[in-house]
Amino acid sequence: MRGRLACVEANTTGTGMIALRTAGELGLDPLFLTGGPERYRGLAATGAQVVRCDTNDPGSLLAAVAPYAAELCGVTTTSDFYVATVAELAAHLGLPGNPPEAVRICRDKGRTRRALAKAGLRQPRFAVVHDRSETSAAVARVGLPCVVKPVGGSGSEDVRLCATLAEALAQVARVLSVRVNVRGQVCEPAALVEEYLEGPEFSVEMVHTDGEARCVGIVAKSLTGHPYFVESGHLYPAAVGAADGEAMRETVRLALAAVGVQHGPTHTEVRLLPDGVAVVEINPRLAGGMIPELISLVDGLDLLEQQIRGAIGAPVTLEQRHEGYAGIRFLVADRAGEVRAVSGVERAAALPGVARVGVTAAPGTRVGPPRSAYDRFGHVIARGGTVTELTERLDLAAAALRVEVGE
Repeated sequence: MRGRLACVEANTTGTGMIALRTAGELGLDPLFLTGGPERYRGLAATGAQVVRCDTNDPGSLLAAVAPYAAELCGVTTTSDFYVATVAELAAHLGLPGNPPEAVRICRDKGRTRRALAKAGLRQPRFAVVHDRSETSAAVARVGLPCVVKPVGGSGSEDVRLCATLAEALAQVARVLSVRVNVRGQVCEPAALVEEYLEGPEFSVEMVHTDGEARCVGIVAKSLTGHPYFVESGHLYPAAVGAADGEAMRETVRLALAAVGVQHGPTHTEVRLLPDGVAVVEINPRLAGGMIPELISLVDGLDLLEQQIRGAIGAPVTLEQRHEGYAGIRFLVADRAGEVRAVSGVERAAALPGVARVGVTAAPGTRVGPPRSAYDRFGHVIARGGTVTELTERLDLAAAALRVEVGE
């Protein structure tokens, strides 16, 4: 492969830096466009050419790309906050990508709900509110308990289960008070109030290739942090029956068609209910939470490489080997305080089946009970021949880690 691949910002968990290195290994020249290179640990070691510009301003971004436009063969990102920007830039340059309107619909959870409703797909009852005074009517429509969330959030930030109208009023006020997100982008002053669905949660990982949405696999998800929704673990592949698996795959294909997604990887969260599959949200990007690493351990499939291939219009390979199970357990605090010491990392890493251990909370870091994915401070990844064996290995590895928290 030859040519330049433009990467607009990245997530901050390390995947973005891996993407830059992968692009180089494929023979591409990665061009990293960012408003804050200091945000990314390991950027200098990727070999990418860094162009500093205001990635939140379309004019500034276009001006920064202009000198390289003739050499560009693709545009991509690993950040939720820039998938719409990438779709618009790719369309402007005539490069492979999703229709910008489809990505905008996905990034606005209220618009996603309306598109799914129009298609007649199962989902929570919902209402979009732009003012706190609209909350009572919204709650009356969807019922209690209800979930209140931003229409354009990420990482479960400011997503809360509300048991009473008073809690819903307070959470709506909190969501509406946020006018700028963590990336400096202006937020639409809107909150989504929706029905709470009780049932196991899964994510369905798809990749569009050759005009078809192909399912890579289904991931079982665990949650913690009640009344917040923080993903505490993933298991791949999910141990579901053939009928339930097919129902989830077909529901997601219909949902992707309803919002207009036509290109690249998608990560769609669903709940399995007694009366069918309900769509929670659609993300027009590769899964986060180390899910691609779990898929790699089981299937030998590098989804990040396939994302890059798709971004430049190259053939995408989704062949899999299906060997056992892989899972991740995230580390979270059970009380607020300061990390005093971390131990047991080497001991946990040496246990049978453990593939990776990471603790990001160094001594002196403030931690607390999780309210979003940003409150997780470490993880263990393991493999097993059965779900039972995998679960036991994750339990042992997590127990071997010691993160001492003091006041």
